[in-house]
Amino acid sequence: MEPLPPSFKALYRLALRATSVSVLHKTSARKNIIKLWRPTFDKVAQSIRVLESRQSSSAISQRHKELLDTWQRRMDNTLTFLLSSAQSRSLPHKVVRNISILSARHRFWVRESYYKGIKQWNPQRPPTAPEYDPKSLLPKDRRAMNLRAKTREGKRVNELCWNALGEVVRMAEARHDLSLGRHRVKAWVPER
Repeated sequence: MEPLPPSFKALYRLALRATSVSVLHKTSARKNIIKLWRPTFDKVAQSIRVLESRQSSSAISQRHKELLDTWQRRMDNTLTFLLSSAQSRSLPHKVVRNISILSARHRFWVRESYYKGIKQWNPQRPPTAPEYDPKSLLPKDRRAMNLRAKTREGKRVNELCWNALGEVVRMAEARHDLSLGRHRVKAWVPER
């Protein structure tokens, strides 16, 4: 596999530096923002590889070139936005700070909502341990049934709120021709 073009690598490093400056070199905020922008860079790297392979049809190559041009224009505007965020504590700085906080909260919410009940296998337990017994899907009494219904409704509202927030971010990106990043939800891997 051939290395990516130096201009792409330079843009990625520039985005990393601009991100760090825009959040005042705060480690947690910088990591949150980097985790948002990494999937977009990965997607563009795939497009660059398709263009470099020259094995695709002209229509596919044209589509990838248009995607790359649009992405470069968006990244120019994004870097301008990050520069503005670094120079003053005005609206761009507050937006970047809030995106960082929301990114961290969203990752926590995904971990708690989807991966909380998954248990690890423990080889020291006997095969007949009560932890391995399946839980009943039916509630034991009316109170437990109501509690489960409220919990399900709360999760549904949370999901709808995060979806609405994602739509607002996409609208802001389209209006101002920016890239504010994407979340990548990874498959659950048990911690060791």
